[in-house]
Amino acid sequence: AGYPRVLGLAWAFVAHTDSRFDAQLLSRFVAAYQRVQPLTIGELWAIAITLRIVLVENLRRAADLIASRRAVRQQADLVADRLLGVGSLRAEPMAATLHGLDDVPLSPAFAVQLLQRLRDEDPGATPALSWLEARLVASGTTADAVVHEEHQRQGASSVTVRNIITSMRTISAVDWADLFEGVSLVDA
Repeated sequence: AGYPRVLGLAWAFVAHTDSRFDAQLLSRFVAAYQRVQPLTIGELWAIAITLRIVLVENLRRAADLIASRRAVRQQADLVADRLLGVGSLRAEPMAATLHGLDDVPLSPAFAVQLLQRLRDEDPGATPALSWLEARLVASGTTADAVVHEEHQRQGASSVTVRNIITSMRTISAVDWADLFEGVSLVDA
């Protein structure tokens, strides 16, 4: 409510295509939309700029997610460094290092990074790996499942970013006058 209809149309198109632009698919999408509610000439011409705005916003959201996951992975690295005594740090006891983490849900990115850092270490030296696996089981998942899900999330984010960049290039090459004529109910 309060936003132009063409913005809703562009959001729906981007959401249904994972930010992948295809002029023919957009034409069919707009035609289907207009079967329910016809668009004005001004709204049809606004589709091009609105798609760009929506794609830029989607890129911003994807970048925010990538940056937040990266920050969480860095936190896991700090915990692993403290547990393992990496660099100039001495290995700290597990109870002191993991204090406070028992009460908060672990994000998948944190769990995966910590798993990757601790898996190659001696299990006797890193009881934190057993603690982490127990926490994952208590939350209804396993180490392998959380790694698989996080890698799928990272792959999906990469595909979305790639689609956005490719779509921005493709949108610039489209003959919008032809597309407009193809979807305009007045021209039809």
